[in-house]
Amino acid sequence: MRTKKILAGATAVTALSGLGYWLWQKKEEKPLPTPQNGSYALVTGASSGIGAEFARQLAALGFNLVLTARREEKLAALAAELEAAHHITAEVIAADLAQAEDVTKLESRIENLNLAILVNNAGFGTTGGFMASDLAVQMAMLNVHIMATMRLTRAALPGMSERGGGTIINVSSIASFLSYGGDINYPASKAYLNVFSKSLQAEMLDQGITVQALCPGLTVTGFHDTEMVKFDRSKLPASLWMTAEDVVSTSLNSLNPNRVICIPGRRYQLMVAAAKSGLASAIFRFARKLKQQAR
Repeated sequence: MRTKKILAGATAVTALSGLGYWLWQKKEEKPLPTPQNGSYALVTGASSGIGAEFARQLAALGFNLVLTARREEKLAALAAELEAAHHITAEVIAADLAQAEDVTKLESRIENLNLAILVNNAGFGTTGGFMASDLAVQMAMLNVHIMATMRLTRAALPGMSERGGGTIINVSSIASFLSYGGDINYPASKAYLNVFSKSLQAEMLDQGITVQALCPGLTVTGFHDTEMVKFDRSKLPASLWMTAEDVVSTSLNSLNPNRVICIPGRRYQLMVAAAKSGLASAIFRFARKLKQQAR
């Protein structure tokens, strides 16, 4: 009986916290500004998944595009599709953002671009413990998630400020709120994006620039198949997966300088509320104890 009361109370508090967050989010949602004067959106990691969906939804809104990723053939196919469907200009730049010289190439393009929106979406992950993981791969991931995001954002800000505004979306992850063993630099680097985005928004508040840290949960994309080493999707409940369409739509309709963190999906909002309240770790410890007692 005591066990049921503890779990029921924890669930109720977590649900109320998540409901409050959801109501606040719905109240604060604002639409993306209409593109003007041939303005552009630049999307990194645009060849598939969330990045490709950002490209599709921004093109539908009338933004011209600069699409970048490692897989040039996929970018070219997407660019052709969007140009034909929406009568916009879609430029392709093949780049590996783990390489400093490729980031420099994008910085140079940004300096000469009427850039209204920057979507820092490129990323990848690995599996395995910290000491067992390849150091070069870990450093490459940090370069993509942190250094490339910081450099491209810094390149975009002067032009945005001069033009009176702009939008920067940094694609973080629900993992940024959680601590767990295995691939520890993935959630750590995503947590950096959250703090970076919130701090940058504080600096840019009087410049008309909106910054968002998008924190999706599990999303049906090619990411877990191509960018996560030895990942088995079948081991996770189907109910946890969201579509890229819903994630991107939530992002674009939730831009607000007073609310930097965007968490698509009520299930994940509840999860974050639980993690922040400490309930999640308490419930996990309790469940582990029961399991040990049952052996």
